[in-house]
Amino acid sequence: MTEDDPSHASCDDLGDWRAPLQVDGPAASVEPECHLVVGFDRHPASHAALTYAMDLAGRLNAFLHVAHIVDTDDLPIDPDSADWEQCIGDVVEQERREACAMLAAIPGNWAFYSRRGDPARLLTTIADANDALMIIIGTTRGGMMSLVERAVGESVSATLARHAHRPVLLVPATDRQHSDAAQTRR
Repeated sequence: MTEDDPSHASCDDLGDWRAPLQVDGPAASVEPECHLVVGFDRHPASHAALTYAMDLAGRLNAFLHVAHIVDTDDLPIDPDSADWEQCIGDVVEQERREACAMLAAIPGNWAFYSRRGDPARLLTTIADANDALMIIIGTTRGGMMSLVERAVGESVSATLARHAHRPVLLVPATDRQHSDAAQTRR
C-alpha cells in the first residue's frame, strides 16, 4: 500500500464504503498460471462460490480476484436513520473481513475488491482486465428481489451469461450453508 493510492489496503484497514477498495493478499512463491474472478457477498451460495473458487485456484495455480459489489442488499432498511452511512460501512466492512478470513486459508495470489456499481459489469471488468479463465458466482439468493430480477431479466447470472466473453460458473449453497444462514436470521 502506498500513501498516494488509498484504494489499496491491508486486511486490517478501514475505509469509506463509497471509495473503491483493493486488498492485495500475499504473493505466492510461484507465479500464477491463470486468473479467476469470484463474486462475494453475505449469502450462503456466495460463500460456497468462494470456497469452490479457492479450491479451484489451488488446483490451477490461479490468481483469485474476489469482488464484493456494494448493492441494495448492503443498505439499511431506514434511509432516514442518523447512522445510515455507518450501517452501510459496517456491512461492507463485515463482508471484507469475512472474505479476508476465508482467503487467509490459501497461500497467496489473491486480491479482494469492494466497489459500488452494477455487479455484472464490475465482475466482467475485473475478468477482462486480468484475462480471467472464468467468473464464478453463487446461484440466486432467492426471495422477492431475486424473483423481480429474474422477471425483469436483470439477474447477475443471466447478464453475465449473455454479455461476458468467458465462462460463468454458478455454485449452489450447500444444505449446511442454508441451515447456518437460517440460524443467523433467527
